[in-house]
Amino acid sequence: MNLREFATKNVQRNAKAYFAYFLSSTISAALLFSFTMLIFHPDFKVSLFPQHIKNSFYVTTVIAYLFLCFFVFYSISVFLKSRYKEFGILYIIGASKKLVQKMIRIENMLISSVAAVAGILLGLIFSKILLAASGKLLGYNALKFYFPVKAMIITFSAFVIIGIVISTFCTFIIKEDKVLNLIKGTKRPRPEPKASIILAIICIVLLAVGYFLSVTSSIKTITHRIIPVTTMVVVATYLLFSQLSVFVIKLLKRNRNLYMKKTTMLWVSNLLYRIKDNTRMFFLITITSTVALSAIGSVYAYWRDKEYQISREFPQAFFFSNTYENKDEVDLKADFIENSLRAQGISYTKANDEIKFVIPNGDIDEVVIINETSYKKLASTLALNTIPFNERETIKYSSFSADKRKNIRLNNIKLEVTKESDKGILPAIYRDVNVVNYRDVYVVKDEVYERIDGVKYYFGALNVEDYKDTLDICENFYNNFESIDENNKLYNNFLKAYILESTKIAYGVLLFSTIFIGLIFFVTTGSFLYNKCYMDIIEDKTKYKQLNKIGLTFKEIKKILNIEIGVLFLLPYIVAVVHFAFAISALKYSLGIEITVPALQVIGIMLIVQIIYFFIIRKNYLLEMKKSLI
Repeated sequence: MNLREFATKNVQRNAKAYFAYFLSSTISAALLFSFTMLIFHPDFKVSLFPQHIKNSFYVTTVIAYLFLCFFVFYSISVFLKSRYKEFGILYIIGASKKLVQKMIRIENMLISSVAAVAGILLGLIFSKILLAASGKLLGYNALKFYFPVKAMIITFSAFVIIGIVISTFCTFIIKEDKVLNLIKGTKRPRPEPKASIILAIICIVLLAVGYFLSVTSSIKTITHRIIPVTTMVVVATYLLFSQLSVFVIKLLKRNRNLYMKKTTMLWVSNLLYRIKDNTRMFFLITITSTVALSAIGSVYAYWRDKEYQISREFPQAFFFSNTYENKDEVDLKADFIENSLRAQGISYTKANDEIKFVIPNGDIDEVVIINETSYKKLASTLALNTIPFNERETIKYSSFSADKRKNIRLNNIKLEVTKESDKGILPAIYRDVNVVNYRDVYVVKDEVYERIDGVKYYFGALNVEDYKDTLDICENFYNNFESIDENNKLYNNFLKAYILESTKIAYGVLLFSTIFIGLIFFVTTGSFLYNKCYMDIIEDKTKYKQLNKIGLTFKEIKKILNIEIGVLFLLPYIVAVVHFAFAISALKYSLGIEITVPALQVIGIMLIVQIIYFFIIRKNYLLEMKKSLI
């Protein structure tokens, strides 16, 4: 028997251990193949997308591939450590370090290659469904089937490279000079895990502060809070599993009435070691699951709610603005839209006037002010009822502002804010197209408006009953005025139908990408859990066989294992769901996006998948345990 045959036999003998890794690699290969098959589809014109959309495809592919590399390395390293005794015996009978490393390399290459082929075949089987679904999501008609030779080559090459690179790194895990440790394996006695009450309190404080900052975010603060909140939650998550959970379990052990009740002593003691031993795995699964849930949930929430968001941010079907010196240019654009609407027989309403950009006394953020006459014109185009107010009062319109001030001072004119509305009266007007910033709009009396100094802008607004019917007009507009606006950074062109179409494509791409990465995250983390269960069952068989001999029934063993496996599978996911709930709440409080339904849908789907996977592993685990007791 040569080395290649020996390595193949090793894979066959360890089929159960390699199964989850092989299955996860196969599904990951299928996902990677499907994604590249879509990108290289002849009818999918990626080159026509804006640069940032094209970049998102490539970044998604890179992130997925890097995570696959990490997943393969982690899975193989865990599995190799479970084979310490086997490698120790090989070293004792005279196998060289180079020979063992070559054997590991052949095993990895064999599994990676077969998984890549199986993944490509799986992707081809479901390609028709994928192309139809992804085409609809990305704004295309159902994409036709084609034979994706390039995607096949890329996927197979990617997994072969993973096998080669990871095999090289994994060979350093097994060290020839530690034969005695390899023979002993994991049978060395372990001290009882310890926990620090100070670190447990720090964990609680970090979580509380991080969650509080998430739910109190506003459009102005969310960008500044993302990094510190993420850092606090990540650190707290590690402390949760390494310190707080151990501290809580030790408190349970002190409750003698609970601890000494039936089989409670066994599962509580086992959990103390399982959670502490699996801290890194729990932490990794929780963070990756939180990232996957948050990415899918937030993008899906906006994708699902995109029409409402666009209508709130851009109330008019067409809106143009520029400095007052360039009012002729604004009128020219408005005339072009009017003529186009008349040519298609579409009725419309129109308004044009001036506004001012003003910095309130003592503030650094600009606001927009409009006079009552302009306000009534804009309200009529949107069929909104106007709100009466007097000379010392003002009305505030803002979609995102968290500023709840009752008074505002403009050029030393103090005005009371008598009414606030989140319905847009003006779109998010910018003084520079390169600087995106949502500004509050204040309505003042005409006389007060004249007394306030500010930068004057001129606008033209047109509205129609169904703006979605004007997409061709929007495209013609950009074809005609693109060269005119090329050197001007002070204009605003908001064409609602065009914005909706661009948003549909952009968020369709992002949603497709996040689902793709999320699936890889969940598939691979599931493999982590399977590998851990496989390693634990070897030790559990011996332990529970001895307990069975002294009177512990299989029914009691089953109850203990249900709790232990349930914690192993569901604890990281539950923590991830809590993290996700607070993370996505920031969208609701800062951007006003409706997140309840999409969040529950995402959580529900992932929970169902996790529970199904839990029952499958639990059934196999209990079956193996029952066989060992016979």
